[in-house]
Amino acid sequence: DPQINKDGYADVGLDVKYSITENLTADFTYNTDFAQVEVDEQQVNLTRFSLFFPEKREFFLENRAAFDFGRGAMFGMSGGGPGPRRSTGGFMGGGDVPTIFFSRRIGLEQGQAVPILGGGRLSGKIGDFTVGALNVESVTLGDADPGETAEAFLTNFSVVRIKRNILRRSSIGAIVTGRSVSTVGPGSNEVYGLDGTFAFYDNVNFNGYYAKSRTPGLNGDDASYQGVFTYNGDLYAVQLDHLRVGDNFNPEIGYLRRDDFRRTFATGQYSPRPESLESIRQFFVGASLDYIENGAGQVETRIAQARFQISFENSDQLGIDIQRNYEL
Repeated sequence: DPQINKDGYADVGLDVKYSITENLTADFTYNTDFAQVEVDEQQVNLTRFSLFFPEKREFFLENRAAFDFGRGAMFGMSGGGPGPRRSTGGFMGGGDVPTIFFSRRIGLEQGQAVPILGGGRLSGKIGDFTVGALNVESVTLGDADPGETAEAFLTNFSVVRIKRNILRRSSIGAIVTGRSVSTVGPGSNEVYGLDGTFAFYDNVNFNGYYAKSRTPGLNGDDASYQGVFTYNGDLYAVQLDHLRVGDNFNPEIGYLRRDDFRRTFATGQYSPRPESLESIRQFFVGASLDYIENGAGQVETRIAQARFQISFENSDQLGIDIQRNYEL
């Protein structure tokens, strides 16, 4: 039996929150403890893609909207009918659109918690600008063969996000992320990005982003961009979405479900309100096409969908969906 160790042992952690102004907050952490964090929900993966587990640690959840980047407008119907829409992800991540900053890359390695030595965060508003800045020092693990112990590295994670509201309901912004120890080669990894959201009239929206990564050994085809146009009227609704992710685009403090692809998505909906039928509030007739091909021009995914739905005055709904899928 091992000998009983009677020597005393203590460990100390510290969290500090300081309000610099009414709208700007600074957070500091040392030897951070996430022992009380709620466990992840179990998921069954029936796809070839990695599962996306949302962030649940309070230190990263608070004021997370300040780090929101490239979030596209969703195709939600003003009349309440769910249009034919395949999720592409946004700040919450999990879809085809890359998440440039995914906080679970910090303090978690290969599904296990690793020590966060310390760090700080600044988030809030400075005049017309929304700012978010994060700098954290953590332990990361290198690759190891089965049965061997992985080598540990001290790694610095940094994120700076700035966004400014313009016009009535529009905004432009920029983001920079950095990881001092890259996972794919010697040196560091950085990502730079610009994004914008523009709203015109009541129903017209355009948003998009352009991001580029820099990683040792990955040169060329290292950018990603997206453009989304949405008209979301009560009678007619249309969305056009084009997304490109390069083969060498590598956001190492982000989440990337798939790379080296080009995605085009189009959807439309016609939603009349029949005055002659008192029991029916609205009809919804819509269709969509999701088309994804890889960098070589080969089709990887194709989803065609048609939908008809009736919304009654008593809020009952009756609908029919027809979907045809192709997956390479």
